[in-house]
Amino acid sequence: MSQPFRANISYIYNSCSVPLDAKMDIISSKQDVQVGEEILLLCKAGGDGDITWRKDGEDIDDEDIVQKVDETSSKLLIKKATMQDAGRYTCLCEFDSGHKDDIQTMLYVYEGPSFGSTTTYHEFLEGTDGTVPCLVAGEPAVDVHWLKDKREISSNGGRRVRQMPDNSLHIEKAKRDNTGTYVCRAQIRGRPIYQELSVSVVINAPPTVRLREEVTKVLAGPETNVSLLCLVDGHPKPNITWTM
Repeated sequence: MSQPFRANISYIYNSCSVPLDAKMDIISSKQDVQVGEEILLLCKAGGDGDITWRKDGEDIDDEDIVQKVDETSSKLLIKKATMQDAGRYTCLCEFDSGHKDDIQTMLYVYEGPSFGSTTTYHEFLEGTDGTVPCLVAGEPAVDVHWLKDKREISSNGGRRVRQMPDNSLHIEKAKRDNTGTYVCRAQIRGRPIYQELSVSVVINAPPTVRLREEVTKVLAGPETNVSLLCLVDGHPKPNITWTM
């Protein structure tokens, strides 16, 4: 009884050129490709058949781009990616058995982000308003976020330190505790691609001087020791000199 049973299984398997558990697959090194980089997609059909490619529903007939690897696989190679190469790629296979199947993948092409001539050091006087620009460029659209101490700065108009609609950072009535390193993060919209730029901000305070207890006139006799304490404040730290 066992021999006829094995023969039936063999007949069912050989009647179709596609294994019952065959699955089409597109293999790519990455989904996000920078302009100028190479794009390589490998389609594995899992069985013998005629493999074709489409981009956004249109057939790709260029033999310099699409190449047959063997009876079960095909590759798509673009040596230098452009923004126009982004889109949905479909691998279709018409198997020798007459069965048809396809699989799709999305490719994202980006450029940047970059910060151009953005200045990375700013000084403002305490009590004044300061604006820190972040000039970004990139494709597709770029979203900008400001951070300080790894915390995102809100664009809420009620805050003294906030992000403006033009992506600049606004510091209202600057205080010395606003001094520090701020980070401008530029991210390709909807994708995990970003760059960060550190920007130093220093808040200067003009020097102020007073004697302790505000005593500005001291009377002392001969051979008498007199101590005067001069209290100085300011940023950067002022130099102190005494004159008579």
